[in-house]
Amino acid sequence: MDKLDAWMKRAFSLDKPEEISSTSKEKKTFSTPKGKKKVVQQKEEKKQSGRIKRHKSQKNNSNHNNNTNKQVKENRKRDDKRDTQQKKSPTKKTNRPQGGTNQSHQSTHKGSAKPPRSPYKGSSKPAVIHKGKVKIIPLGGLNEVGKNMLAIEYENDIVIVDMGFEFPGEDMLGIDYVIPDITYLEENKKRIRGVVITHGHLDHIGGIPYILPKLDYPPIYATKLTKGLIEKRGEEFKQMNLMKLHTIDPDKPIKLGVFLFKFFRVCHSIPDAVGLEIDTPIGKIVHTGDFKFDDSPSIPQGRADMDKIEALGDKNVLALFCESTNSVKPGHSMSEKEVGKVLLKEISECKGRIIVASFSSQIGRIQQILDAAEKCGRNVFISGRSMRTNMNIASELGYLKFKPDSIKDVKRYNKQNKTADEKTLIITTGSQGESVSALTRMANKEHPQVQVKKGDTIILSSSPIIGNERAIFTVINSLSLLGAKIIHNQIADVHTSGHGKQEELKKMINFVKPKYLIPIHGEYFMRQALGDLAKKHCNIKENNVIMLQNGDVLMGERGKVSKAKEKIETKYILIDGKGEGHIGSQVQFDREMMSQNGALAVLVYIDKKTKKLKGAPDVVSRGFIYMHESDEITKEIAKIARDAYKRIIEKNPKSDRRDIKLYIKQTVDQYTRKKLERRPLIIPLIVNA
Repeated sequence: MDKLDAWMKRAFSLDKPEEISSTSKEKKTFSTPKGKKKVVQQKEEKKQSGRIKRHKSQKNNSNHNNNTNKQVKENRKRDDKRDTQQKKSPTKKTNRPQGGTNQSHQSTHKGSAKPPRSPYKGSSKPAVIHKGKVKIIPLGGLNEVGKNMLAIEYENDIVIVDMGFEFPGEDMLGIDYVIPDITYLEENKKRIRGVVITHGHLDHIGGIPYILPKLDYPPIYATKLTKGLIEKRGEEFKQMNLMKLHTIDPDKPIKLGVFLFKFFRVCHSIPDAVGLEIDTPIGKIVHTGDFKFDDSPSIPQGRADMDKIEALGDKNVLALFCESTNSVKPGHSMSEKEVGKVLLKEISECKGRIIVASFSSQIGRIQQILDAAEKCGRNVFISGRSMRTNMNIASELGYLKFKPDSIKDVKRYNKQNKTADEKTLIITTGSQGESVSALTRMANKEHPQVQVKKGDTIILSSSPIIGNERAIFTVINSLSLLGAKIIHNQIADVHTSGHGKQEELKKMINFVKPKYLIPIHGEYFMRQALGDLAKKHCNIKENNVIMLQNGDVLMGERGKVSKAKEKIETKYILIDGKGEGHIGSQVQFDREMMSQNGALAVLVYIDKKTKKLKGAPDVVSRGFIYMHESDEITKEIAKIARDAYKRIIEKNPKSDRRDIKLYIKQTVDQYTRKKLERRPLIIPLIVNA
């Protein structure tokens, strides 16, 4: 069995390359300065060699007279001139800097080696540049809650709005995140002038470390807190030396190529969120970002720029890209001030230990919790890496205020209970039931410092993200079984959404008064509901509500926009550790097969020279058959594999190993389907015995 175990370590390695490749391999496909230098050096050496040969030939045939020497010099000059011209871009050179008004980035795009290629992989046809028209392409954020990303293009200029990721669904086995498909942008990266970020939530900035290297690090523009959060991710991915980050002042415009960006502050569940007013050659476009209207936000959040928002109605806005997350919910979202009052009430009335779970990015909510703890005389302990990280960033930038000695890491939480329960408050991550979060570890009795017990009160200051409901209920059940009292949004108003409901959405549309409305940021039914709301209450014409899908192209010309026939391919790009793949890949197919039917390895032993069988094949299974079935079935599979090998060798003695393994796999698969109605992942191995 030792021999079998050794072979089983190799059993799950397929012959063909897997479709999920490592990040390190991807990086090799990008042109590093060292790689460029080597390629250029090789080209120069080759050209110089050609010049020497031509020079020798001319010299031998010239009898070394002065006229010939002059001709050689002229030839050299002509060759040098031709080589220089070949390096230049065949496209018209632009003097626009990559980063708009930021002159330090001009050299990044001084001429491109090739014209922009087709957005479709494997095509050498240049991408079509529509003269005098704006192309707007949603690459993510439609029919989903997450991975928001929008590309805006005019002739030789492209700007990107947001660069987020999405958490995977339950069917995406082993996947960490889902990011937008940026094939189109990769093919046209020489035209990218910059990336503008609306706020610091991961569904708007989470994709940056994975996407930015593929686009040769275009400059990023973000408000102060958002920039701080991006910098932290850049440090984690060791990209800070390559990132070009610029701080947005919401009161100052930024020029990126032909586009002029102006900003207006909006209220959201994270400070420093902005909406965008974009002047384009064909008219004004407004992008709301994520927003709500709150007359009494928490202190760090700040108020919205209502004067700027209301003034948009007089600016003849051509198109409004408006978020849709809460478009099916009537009324107005509750103010953060009211949530603060409820949190103070619950914390002051609680007699035992309190554990509060919230999003680590809800800086305003965390400030309210800290203020309530201070008023109630409770010591605060922080649990969860992202919570500690975001609180440190917000504190350093002045968005979070507390006494330094009033907050401690949970690792310092006194296990001997010298800190009384009635004087303890723990702020933790895990409000969405994440499997490795601090709250989930508490629920599973796996947290090294905190053991939940009877008398504890746990406040979930959050609402479930779509798709996370089951995980959250599982955690709540586990905590309840341990004796804790659970308070969530259905029991008390301990949370409010950062997204505006119907009344706020109507208010935004009526303020802006756009000619066209394009609902974004949400599932289709959410975006459809926003369109219906606008047609009914905001005087938007039926044909002027445009429903797009990811990859659709909205074409704009002076005074109008419309959905084009052109469509950009947008797959789901899956991040798996340091690897990357897509929906439908062999890796995902194999994982799904193993999760449902297990795996089966068939080891066939042969003589290397004669190719004859040496003994009976071995069959090893995992998650496929139960113990009481195993002996009979494994013997039958071994016999089937042996007979299959004999048949294919008799039929074609020169069969290679790939064909032999495929035939054995198909034969065994027919048996398992017919006999057991199961389809395990079958891995045949040919072993030289």
